[in-house]
Amino acid sequence: KGNNLLALASLTKRFTGRVKLIYIDPPYNTGSDSFGYNDRFRHSTWLTFMTNRLNIARELLSDDGSIWISIDDDEGHYLKVLSDEIFGRDNFVAAVHWHKNYASANDSKTFSTVLDCILVYRKTSAFTRNLLPRTDKQNHLYKYDSNDGMGRWRPDNLSVRTYTAAYDYPIKNPNTGVIYNPPKGRCWMTNQETVQQWIRDGRIFFGQKGDGAPQLKRYLNEVQDGTVPTTYWSFDECGHNDEARKEIKKLFDKDLFGTPKPERLLERILTLATNAGDLVLDYHVGSGTTAAVAHKMGRRYIGVEQMNYIRTLTVERLVKVIGGEGGGISGRVGWTGGGSFVYCELASLNQKFVDAIECATDNATLSAILKQMLATGFISHKVNPAKIEASADEFAALTLDGQKRFLLELLDKNLLYVNLSDLDDAEFAVADSDKQFTRSFYFNSDTTSPPTASAMAPNPTTAAIVRL
Repeated sequence: KGNNLLALASLTKRFTGRVKLIYIDPPYNTGSDSFGYNDRFRHSTWLTFMTNRLNIARELLSDDGSIWISIDDDEGHYLKVLSDEIFGRDNFVAAVHWHKNYASANDSKTFSTVLDCILVYRKTSAFTRNLLPRTDKQNHLYKYDSNDGMGRWRPDNLSVRTYTAAYDYPIKNPNTGVIYNPPKGRCWMTNQETVQQWIRDGRIFFGQKGDGAPQLKRYLNEVQDGTVPTTYWSFDECGHNDEARKEIKKLFDKDLFGTPKPERLLERILTLATNAGDLVLDYHVGSGTTAAVAHKMGRRYIGVEQMNYIRTLTVERLVKVIGGEGGGISGRVGWTGGGSFVYCELASLNQKFVDAIECATDNATLSAILKQMLATGFISHKVNPAKIEASADEFAALTLDGQKRFLLELLDKNLLYVNLSDLDDAEFAVADSDKQFTRSFYFNSDTTSPPTASAMAPNPTTAAIVRL
């Protein structure tokens, strides 16, 4: 739990180059989310917000890793240009379009939006995309069996569009003597000698009665063990928004999150981009769909969320997953429970005031927050606290939003959380158990002995972690 920019910076110390997949569902900047700025500034602020985090995300990815970003048309095209700059245009993989709504909005004044986009980028050319498992529907097409020991097969076109003169020749049906040439502008898929051998081996099909045009017997055991994904994902395959909301309601018996993603969508992404045991990161983890699906599919995962619902929703959802909850993809993957996770928080300093300011709904609460900030908070070095106290009337005259902006400007943003370099500073009173956990988090995988003072050099962007 914590500000995801600082959390990402904290994670770099241990996980740089080790994350196989990053999936994020960031704010779409539609005006209905947390980016409630004046329109003149909101777009540039959102792009800065994304840039700062994506730059760190790229460093966390392994060379064969990839990042998948959900977005809609409000910022999608700008995000594509931004991501080209950060990850490189050559590392753009695909723009997947997911059919998120199964019904159109009849009250829309222009168009009813039913698609979201998922931008996919790789870290380097070492990235390899997996195949999707073959479905029963696809396998059912292989319904013939010649009892030749090769198993089930289906007829397939023997001609191809890419024309080669050497592959343009007649084929005679050995049963009827009728001559067949490839369709105009096409040719057969291979040379004449190979086709004649296929006829002798019984690999060419001339129809049920043996009097038809030549077709290739395509055996099921010879096709690749999976299918290549397309850039259109239907809600029949990957779920939709209403399905996602019902998954949350089934777990908690009420709606706790406005815009969750369905588990089937994350299952598709994890299937294509990861293998069992790989590390998955979602630094907009929200309702916890990414973490829940990763847990059920045998992946390791890290989730980051700043909002307090991480305790009552995200963490509790994972507790239910460990207990063997049967919703979402549980039946599809045979999930019956088990496993574990660690929940921890960045050690808050000024962030406690930020949270309180953002949640305040009246001026009296903000006035009380100001008094507490001046007494115990870390105020920006640019501000004289005495002058603030002397201008109480001017503060009271501001609007609610104006008071919020003013209070946020007073805070020292470098002290939102306890810096790792201050772990042993008595002023911050970090408990011994939290010190031990913090050291184990940052150093246990890369150090054979406890870190010395020099190993914990000051790093103003790296926050200490507190175990709960």
